Amino acid sequence: MKKFRLSGELNESIVDGIIEGYKDYLRVRKEAARNLRVHGAYAWVKGNHIDHHVAVQCEKLGVESKLSKAGVTWQYLQFSVDDIKTLFLIKNARYFDPNAVDRGKDTYGRPKSKKSAYMEEFISINEEVEFPNKTNKALAGHSRQLVLFDELPFDSLTAKEVSEIAKEYDKFYIVTYEIDDEFLISGINLWMPNPSDNKAYLVEDLSAYINTKTSHIIEMEEQTKAILQNSTEMPDASLYDIEIVEDDVDDATGES
Repeated sequence: MKKFRLSGELNESIVDGIIEGYKDYLRVRKEAARNLRVHGAYAWVKGNHIDHHVAVQCEKLGVESKLSKAGVTWQYLQFSVDDIKTLFLIKNARYFDPNAVDRGKDTYGRPKSKKSAYMEEFISINEEVEFPNKTNKALAGHSRQLVLFDELPFDSLTAKEVSEIAKEYDKFYIVTYEIDDEFLISGINLWMPNPSDNKAYLVEDLSAYINTKTSHIIEMEEQTKAILQNSTEMPDASLYDIEIVEDDVDDATGES
């Protein structure tokens, strides 16, 4: 998969953004815990902080970020590199399943039973990619950290909207980050999903970029650990029947 690798400069910027976004998220969590009597909802916002800082770090390389919505209110960024017609997303490895990309995993690490319609369409971008016969199927590591709503399992883009987006690109990647038992970022990987088998293949392990700069250092205090540990007791969002997936939509009315 070497020929599908992104530039080293772009990889470095992605890693810088993920780490800076996570550090910013930790700062906000500590401030909320200090100033608010109730602050559990801040466990939901890590993805927003990471997406924002990846956008800031990568825009100097000409990477554009587009705001998109996953569900009724949850927002995330799509990143595009127009000169190489490439689209990529950032995901927590906790919810990513390289053996079933369009389904992913729930907050307990279990494969989800229903597929994500928008992810299926994005994967189709790679239909013309010639995957090697023997591809690296190394699986993403499994973090034991349980975090609710880092990525909500919602779909809100219509199939037509996603299809139009997909026409603009030749390659689609997913960048995953892993958080270990010490609540530190321990791994970052670049994956390319194959629409023919719905599996993601490891293009490059970007973990070597972690902790290569003083700005990457995260001083994890015991107080911060305690805040993060207390937020891991929240259950899967799907238990509250707020998950919206393709199979739940009424074909006649378009209502769930």
